[in-house]
Amino acid sequence: MKIKKKNLYILTMIVIIIVAAASLYYGQILSKKNQNENMKNEPDRIEWLVDKNGYLYYPLEREAVKFSREDYGIDGNLSIHKIIYQSRNGNIHGLLVLPASAEEALPGIVLLPGAGVSKESELGLAKKIALLDAAVLVIDQRGTGETTGQVNSIEQDYLDFADAKEPSQHLMVYDALRAYDLLHSAPFVDPERTIMVGESLGGRIAVIAAAIDRNINGVLVISSAGFDFRDKGDLKKDAFIKSIDSDHYIEQIAPRRVVMIHSINDTIIPISSAANSFSKAQEPKQFILINDTSCRHGYCDAMHSGLVAALDYLVDIRSKTILSVPEQNT
Repeated sequence: MKIKKKNLYILTMIVIIIVAAASLYYGQILSKKNQNENMKNEPDRIEWLVDKNGYLYYPLEREAVKFSREDYGIDGNLSIHKIIYQSRNGNIHGLLVLPASAEEALPGIVLLPGAGVSKESELGLAKKIALLDAAVLVIDQRGTGETTGQVNSIEQDYLDFADAKEPSQHLMVYDALRAYDLLHSAPFVDPERTIMVGESLGGRIAVIAAAIDRNINGVLVISSAGFDFRDKGDLKKDAFIKSIDSDHYIEQIAPRRVVMIHSINDTIIPISSAANSFSKAQEPKQFILINDTSCRHGYCDAMHSGLVAALDYLVDIRSKTILSVPEQNT
């Protein structure tokens, strides 16, 4: 049977269309497959974000920290070094306090001061911790001491956030993560015993940083609490407030350990707020209550035994301040 020329032309066109469609479909499959493979192989390019549930995100894979180090001084059995390291949009200044000698890798302590408190003002606490055989890096937070930059009000930070600008409260969390990166990679530090310690504002930042990076081995919070924020119905604003509220993150510290030390006489953050934040944390956890009229907001001498106990619980610190005297028979 002869096929008419017209029918042959139509049949040929149908075959061409089918082949073209199949090729396009197959090509799209290959393209998507290649795209997925490329996404797997490419490093995470997201610099920061806050998801719809109000959780702040920074990449876990961060490049090596660029820093400089110079001698600052000697204080008895401690050596102090000035550190300047690179963070986002600027440099962070800090002091590294080390025991003069150590027989093994030291626990690493990133110490985050409260609002407006310089690294020099926090140096006393850094020395007390270093004397327990630890490496301590205390920093000037943004807008404090030698670290430049500005810490905005929460209202201004929200306006920046709504305008897709990185808020100062988020930048301080990133600074803490970079301080951890620097200390964690130091040859004299035990990377399995590197934690965050924060006072007041620093305590809130410490909790958020440790929730973001689960390699951080634990958190010690001194004189601090979260906001206990509840949604108000404005999705964007609610997400922002939750992103800077340590209460929103503290349960994520587990199964790593969290310790809170708080004075019953704290005049800035009520003990009830600290207890409420502690109730949101999951086990394992400890709360150390200080009942001393001389102890108000921030670290005080009455907290020293609690500090030793907390660090022993968190990083198995070996305190030289504890002397065991054998009993003598009489």
